[in-house]
Amino acid sequence: MDRYVRPAIILIAVMIVTTVAVRWMSRGETLLEYGERTGAFTASTAVVSAEAADVKEDDPVSAENPSDVSEEESIIKEADTVTEDRSSDTAEETARADVKEESSEDRTEAEIRTDDTEGEKEDDTDIETPDPSDSFVCMEIPDEVFQRMHGVSYPEDCDVPLDELRYLKVLYTDFEGETKEGELVCNVSIADDLLDIFKELYEADYRIESIKLIDDFGGDDTASMEADNTSCFNYRLVEGTDRLSKHASGLAVDLNPFYNPYVTYPGGVKRISPEGSEQYADRSLDFPYKIDTEDLAYRLFTKHGFRWGGNWNSMKDYQHFEKP
Repeated sequence: MDRYVRPAIILIAVMIVTTVAVRWMSRGETLLEYGERTGAFTASTAVVSAEAADVKEDDPVSAENPSDVSEEESIIKEADTVTEDRSSDTAEETARADVKEESSEDRTEAEIRTDDTEGEKEDDTDIETPDPSDSFVCMEIPDEVFQRMHGVSYPEDCDVPLDELRYLKVLYTDFEGETKEGELVCNVSIADDLLDIFKELYEADYRIESIKLIDDFGGDDTASMEADNTSCFNYRLVEGTDRLSKHASGLAVDLNPFYNPYVTYPGGVKRISPEGSEQYADRSLDFPYKIDTEDLAYRLFTKHGFRWGGNWNSMKDYQHFEKP
């Protein structure tokens, strides 16, 4: 009997030491916990499964020993459970990532649609255009305007009373098709006529290159013509004479003068002004901004009682409209 006890004690001691050593090496974890932490069962599951299958098919002892099979199946099920849990976690994380990505894409598309909508709103916004009823105005000469005129278009010896003149603000369409605001000084007796004429020209999209006070050109009529500037009042003499022009009393308007030049014959020699506009003196030609009897400006000015310089005999002033 003693001969069996001693080996049994030694065997038990070895088992205890082995168990303690294993527990110490696995930091106090059970085998299942260790497998879950390290993923060891992931790789070993197939081995255990294969061994279990071999037992079921090849080992009649195991097949007859349900407890043995049951224990192995238990281990396999636990390992499979760990694997399924890990797979479930991975699938769940993937699904969350997909949802997050889709949400991000949705937000991006929403932002793009918002930006597009804002762009459409901006594009659909009508550009505010001036109201002609507010932009065609007549007033007495403002002090700041007279400061520009004094000593220029209105010299010290000007005998036209200031209260006989009016300052007009009008709209016009320039050669580029843009709406501009122009200014004129004229005689009070034609102020309403000019407002009506220039309003109709603007509404008809009639093109005028420039409408500025002659004072912006130092009162120099030639410089104003070379700039194709439309103007009215300028206290000056008729060029080459000692008599006052109709412009001196604010009763004449020069319209698009570069394309409608002033043609005279001093000493029998043809002279065209301004310089550079010679080609437009041939009125048999067809070109833009040409005033003739079919032109809207001609029809409007003559309708309001103005005379056109293009109808004169001794000279031709195609830019000029004056009221007697």
